[in-house]
Amino acid sequence: MIEIAIDTDVCKKDGLCAMSCPRGILEQEEKGTVPKVIDAFLQKCFRCGHCVAVCPHGAISHNVFPEGTVSPIRSDYVPSYDQVLELVRSRRSKRSFKQTPVERDVIEKVLDAARFAPSGHNEQSTEFVVVQDKKILKEISDLTAEGIGKLAGYTRNPIGRFMMRRAMGRRGAAYVTELAPEMEGLVTLHKSGTDWILREAPVLVLFCADSAGGTSMSINANLALQNGALAAEAYGLGCFYVYFVVLASERDDRIARLVSLPETHAIYGALAIGYPRLTYKKWPERNPAKVTWV
Repeated sequence: MIEIAIDTDVCKKDGLCAMSCPRGILEQEEKGTVPKVIDAFLQKCFRCGHCVAVCPHGAISHNVFPEGTVSPIRSDYVPSYDQVLELVRSRRSKRSFKQTPVERDVIEKVLDAARFAPSGHNEQSTEFVVVQDKKILKEISDLTAEGIGKLAGYTRNPIGRFMMRRAMGRRGAAYVTELAPEMEGLVTLHKSGTDWILREAPVLVLFCADSAGGTSMSINANLALQNGALAAEAYGLGCFYVYFVVLASERDDRIARLVSLPETHAIYGALAIGYPRLTYKKWPERNPAKVTWV
């Protein structure tokens, strides 16, 4: 049950809470008046916290955000645009790791950044599975190699290609067909005894959610993953997106079962993490942005 109240003695009647509410639960009928709560909309609240975050006077009380759960922004900690740009320019996919274990509190810092990613309707749907057990990491690599090997095999015969088009659509099937030689090469290398899937990363974080939400759950998970990747970079860790783990998991639930995911859940993102063996001192230019101004 959502409860929102406005302290009329503290309210400065600026209407900021009404302007910020994405659901129209708070309304200021006239400029210079105390906003009011629209009871009919109240239970549709996203629990986003915009109203309590935007009010500089502390006039809003929201039962989802009791005292101690709303913190002031430390403006001196907020990076400038140039600092953010340098971080995203310098972040690279690092696939060579020291075998130094990543401390639990360090992983938790990465996940803390990940959980603050935006999500549709503020669902905060993404859940995290942290895999550090070497035996389980190897099993995930093995299952992934097996899965992408089968998928690559489908591209070699007309029936397999037809089934892929039915399952993935024409463009999706064409993309996998393009990747098939790379996948087959990875499988061959993996069979040689070297972990070419996870690259001996000491940590794998799986970004998961209830599959009932479909595409929105995948979007939420990958927004969280990007937050986590940037936090890992800032903390001196290396990481890379393990797309093939996700691809293999889309058609085979063995990895999900291996890490004890509920049957209702799916893996939407995978991030390998560790202390990097290499340090990059420069960032290379990328293609100019393709922009259409309308």
